[in-house]
Amino acid sequence: MSDVIVQIYGIRTVEDARMVVGHGAKHIGVSYGHINHTPGQLSCEQAKEIFEGVQPEAVRIGLTCSTDIDEISEDLRAAMPDVLHLSGDIDGISPEQVAELKRRFPGLEIMQAIPVLAGVPLDEQPVMDYVRAYEPVSDFFLIDTKAPTAGDIGATGLTHDRAIDAAIVAATDVRCIIAGGLDEHNVTEAIHETKPYGVDSYTHTNYDDERANTLHCKDEAKVIAFCEAARNA
Repeated sequence: MSDVIVQIYGIRTVEDARMVVGHGAKHIGVSYGHINHTPGQLSCEQAKEIFEGVQPEAVRIGLTCSTDIDEISEDLRAAMPDVLHLSGDIDGISPEQVAELKRRFPGLEIMQAIPVLAGVPLDEQPVMDYVRAYEPVSDFFLIDTKAPTAGDIGATGLTHDRAIDAAIVAATDVRCIIAGGLDEHNVTEAIHETKPYGVDSYTHTNYDDERANTLHCKDEAKVIAFCEAARNA
């Protein structure tokens, strides 16, 4: 049995939050903010309802794609998660600015997304430079696939070379959660290959039809399968 934690993203209702936690997810992820940056992003009021309504054992993750720390601070004052996930352009917020966010909000943990390009060797992209730069101010790394033309990191449904994940996990003491195209069919192998702190799913635990664009976007059968596969790895 694996002790790897499961993180489920794209939570848009209290009901879905409680559902995924009930099936074994430890982290629930909510994208929110008072300025819209991404499809499916919630308002601060909606995020606050989820953060206050989920079971107390859940770790509540708030995702932002903003690179303006004053904007992010306003969002945090309106709806405070346990962990802030910085998933915008990594070059848009310096480690010094991340440290300033932690100074403004004592006790807030930071999950820094680490962008990995699919099909590009590790030594041809700045992944390890980012790891070294953001280690001092990060409580978690979310290692995710970045589309070459996208400004933000993740939510692509695309996989990348898991050997890169393994190299990051081996190189840092920061807790690493792997993401990028994970589903119930490949998560077990990914855990064996990388030995991460946790695994993350967004795209492949959503419905495959128009319900993916609604508030109740999580497919319970897929959530159960993903959590079981991770737990049994």
